[in-house]
Amino acid sequence: MKKHLLALVFVGFACQLVLGQTGHYFLSHYKPENDNVSYLSFDIRQDNNGILYFANRSGVLQFDGRTWTMVPIIGVYSLAVTPAGEVYASGITGFGKIGLNELNELSYIPLSDSLPKARNIFASLANENVVYFLSESQLYEYNTDTHVSRILFTANITHGNFTSLFRIGSSQYLNTENGGLKKIQEENLMATGLPQLQKKELVFVERSPDQKTDLIATGDNHFFMLKEGQPLRRFQPNDSLYLISNVVANGTWVTDKLLAIGTLRGGIVFVDSETGKTEEILNYHAGLPDNEIYALHSDGRQGVWVAHDYGFTRVAPFLPFRTYNHYPGLAGNLLCVQSFFGQVYVGTTLGLFCLSKEEMFVDQAYTTTQTKTETFNVDVQDNLPLPQDEVKQSEHKKRKFGFMNILKKKKKEEVAPAPVIQTPKAAPKPSTKSISKTTKTQVRKTRKVLSGIEYVYKPVTGIYGKVDQLIPVENKLIAAGVGGVFEVNGLSGTPLSREPVRTIFFSRNLKELLVSTYNDEIKTFRSEKKGWKQTNFPDTLSAYADYFFEDNLQNLWICERDRMVRVGVEEGEILDADSIPLPSVSVDRTVGLSNGQEVYLTHNGAFYHYASFKNQFVKYDSFAAAKKYFASAGYFWFYDGHKWRTFDSKLQAAVKTEWLSLFPDIRYLGPADQGKSLWVITADNELYKFTSEQGQVPESNPLFLKEVRSLEHQLSPTTSLLVEEGESALTFKFMQPEYISLEAVEYRYWVQGIHKAWSDWSTLNNVIIFSYLPTGKYKVLVEAKELFGRVTKLDNIDLEVVPPYWKRTWFYALELLVFGSLVVLSLRLNVAKSRYRYLSRFLSALTIVLFIQFIQTIATANITLKSTPVADFFIQVVIALLVLPVEEFLRTRIVKAGNEGKS
Repeated sequence: MKKHLLALVFVGFACQLVLGQTGHYFLSHYKPENDNVSYLSFDIRQDNNGILYFANRSGVLQFDGRTWTMVPIIGVYSLAVTPAGEVYASGITGFGKIGLNELNELSYIPLSDSLPKARNIFASLANENVVYFLSESQLYEYNTDTHVSRILFTANITHGNFTSLFRIGSSQYLNTENGGLKKIQEENLMATGLPQLQKKELVFVERSPDQKTDLIATGDNHFFMLKEGQPLRRFQPNDSLYLISNVVANGTWVTDKLLAIGTLRGGIVFVDSETGKTEEILNYHAGLPDNEIYALHSDGRQGVWVAHDYGFTRVAPFLPFRTYNHYPGLAGNLLCVQSFFGQVYVGTTLGLFCLSKEEMFVDQAYTTTQTKTETFNVDVQDNLPLPQDEVKQSEHKKRKFGFMNILKKKKKEEVAPAPVIQTPKAAPKPSTKSISKTTKTQVRKTRKVLSGIEYVYKPVTGIYGKVDQLIPVENKLIAAGVGGVFEVNGLSGTPLSREPVRTIFFSRNLKELLVSTYNDEIKTFRSEKKGWKQTNFPDTLSAYADYFFEDNLQNLWICERDRMVRVGVEEGEILDADSIPLPSVSVDRTVGLSNGQEVYLTHNGAFYHYASFKNQFVKYDSFAAAKKYFASAGYFWFYDGHKWRTFDSKLQAAVKTEWLSLFPDIRYLGPADQGKSLWVITADNELYKFTSEQGQVPESNPLFLKEVRSLEHQLSPTTSLLVEEGESALTFKFMQPEYISLEAVEYRYWVQGIHKAWSDWSTLNNVIIFSYLPTGKYKVLVEAKELFGRVTKLDNIDLEVVPPYWKRTWFYALELLVFGSLVVLSLRLNVAKSRYRYLSRFLSALTIVLFIQFIQTIATANITLKSTPVADFFIQVVIALLVLPVEEFLRTRIVKAGNEGKS
C-alpha cells in the first residue's frame, strides 16, 4: 500500500512538472507571393465575409485565406469597416472606398477629390452611416447614405493640431495637442466627462467582443477599463514593467476575457482582463519572427493577426496545439518525442535533447545600510575624548577649559582653614581608555535576483547521431538510432549497443528488447539489476526487419521486405515460427498492427488483412488506399486524403483527430498524458502538443461567391447571371475564409443541367471552370465543409445562357417583318407605273434571297450535327431544294401581280 501511495505521489509530482511546460501559442505565418509587396502595414481590418484587409505602404492588401490581392494606392495608413461590411481606406492621397468598379474589379474608389486639402489622413472611424477621417488639421466626414464628403472640424490655435481619433463607449473622441481629449458632439468639441483622461494622450482604445468594455491605453503607460454602466477604473497588468520598458504600441481583445497588447520591442503580451495575469509573452524566442509589432487585429475566430517586418502572423491562443520547438537549445530535424516522468525528450538528427528548467537571474540594484565604526581614546579624568582631528580637537579644548574655570571659581568662595603643610604628592598620570563610535551610511549595490524559470533544451550526453525512436521500457527510457541503443538517465545516456539501429521493440511476451540492426540482424536484451544483458535470439529468425508488433494470441510478428514472420511465444519462450510470403517485395517500409483478433499490414501503400484459414495476406478494400502512413510510438497512423486515422479505437475516441487534418504532412505522432494528448511533429519541423479537450470550435466564416470571370472580363458576382453563349466560358470562385490551414475547408459543387450528382469533397473544388456552356438554364449548388464536418450551404445561383441575338425569337420576328414589308412593297411597285419595274424586280429577287437565307439560318441554328465543311455544304443544298417550292410560289405571285398591274 505504501508503495502504491508513493507511486501516486511521484506521478502527481511528474504531472505538475509537465504542466509547467505549457508550450507556446500556435502560430501561422503568411506573406504575399509577390516579393515586391512591402510588409510595412499600419492597420488590419476584417469585413463581414471574413476577408482581411491590410493598410500597406504599397496599397491595400486583401487576403481570403488563399489568395492575396493588391489594390494599389500610395501609402495607406488606416482602414475602417462599417457595420454593413464596406471597407474604407485613407492615407497620403486622401480617403476612399475599396469596392468593385464599373469593370467589376476590386479597386480604390476615391471620395476626397472634392476636398483639395484632404491629404495625409492617418486615422479613420466608422459608424452606422458616417465614416470619419482625420489629418493633423482637419476632421472629415463621409455620409454613406448621401455619399457626401465634408470637413467637420478644422484645427485652431486653441486646440492645436489633431493627434488621434477614438470611439469610447458610444461616442467619438478627438485628441488635440493643446486641448487634450475632446468629445465630438454633433458639430462641436465638448469636454469628455472623463477627467482622468482629459489631459492624457491616448495610444489605443479597443472595445471587447461583447461591446460592453473599452480598454484604454495612455501615453504615460497607464491602462483604464470603462465598463458599461460603471465608472472609469485603472487596470494594472501584472507585467506592467515589461510593457513599459518595451513601449506599448497597440492592442486588441481576443475574447471578453483575454487581451493582446503589442509593443515595439517585446512582442505581444497576452493578459487576463479580469486578474491582470500574464497568460503568454509571445516574442522572437516563442516563434514570432520579430518583436516590433506594427499592427494587431483580432479576427472573428479568436485569432490575432500581427503585422511585422517579415510579413504577417496569426496567433491562435485557443487552438488545441502548443508549440514546443521554440524553446532554446533544440538542434537538428525533429524525429521523435516522448514524455517520461515529467521530462520531455526529443530525438533529432543531431542527438537527444531534454526540456529542462533553468533559473533566470538578473542584476538588480538595491540600497543597503553600511555600518562604519571609529575608535577614540578617552581621558579617564574628565571623560573627554582626545582630539582626533582639528574640529574635534577644538571642541575638546573648549569643554576642558570651561570645566577648569568652574573649579577655580568654587575654590575662591570657600573659607580657607589653617594651612597645614604636607608633603606634596606626585601628580597622578592621566589615564585613557578606548571608545568605539558607529556611524551608518546608505550604499547602492547590485545582486543576482531570480527573475523567473525558463525552459531550455539540453543535450543528453553520451548519445550522438540520429535518434529516431524513444520507448519506455519497465520505467526506463530507451533511445535508439544510428548511434546505437541507449538507456536514458536524466541528461546522460548509457549504451546497450553501439551498432546502428533500424528499429526497436519491447516484447511483453518475451520480456525482452528486440533490436533490428543495419547489419540485418535481430538482437535481444533483457533488463537485470546490474543493467542490460544481451540474450540469445535464434539465428534462423535474424534478418532484415522493418517493424515488430504482437497480436492478442501471444504471437510476435516480424515485418520484412518480402515476407511476414509469425513467431509463437508461450511463457516467455519461443515455440515455433512461420514464414508468410507477401504479394511483392516492398519498396516502402512494411508496417503491421493487431486490432483485436485481426492482423493488418501496409505493403507498398496498400492494406492487407491476414486470412488465417489461408495462411496468407489478402488485400483489404474496406479502407481507401493510404496516401501517407507511418508507425510511431507503438501506434499506426494513416492519411486517406481527408483525415488522419488510427486503428486504435480507444485513442481515436480519446482525442479529436479531426484537428490533425490541419497538417496533411505529419512526420510523427505519439500519445501523451496517458493517451489524453498527442505529440505531433510535422514536415515543417514543428513540434506540437495536441490536447483536444482545450480546443474550441468557433463559428465558421460565411460561404460566398467571390468572383465570376469570363475570358474577356469579370462579371458581377450575383446569384442570378445571364450570359450569351459566346461568353459562356466562365470561372466561378467561391470562398469560405479560413486562416488556420489551406486544408481546413473542403468544397463540393453540383451544376444542375450538366451533372447528375455532387462532385467529391476537395480543397480545390471552390473553383469551378466551364470551358463552354450551351444555351439553357442551370443551377449552381455549392457547399463547404470544415474540419468537424459542419457543412455550410450557399444559396443557389441561377445561370442562364442565351444564344446570340441573331438566334433569338425577337430577331426572327424582326426578319419576318422585314421580309413581309419587302414583299408588300414589291407587289405595290409592280402594280405601279412602269418606271418602278426594275426596282420592283430587284426587291423581289432580294426578298427571295433573304428568305432562303433566313430559312437556312433557322435550320442551322436548330439542327446541331457534328459534321465536316463538305457535309455542311450538302446540308445547305438540301435546305435550298426544300425551300425551292416556296421560292417558286413567291416568284409566281409577284409576276402575276405585275401582269395584273399592267392590264
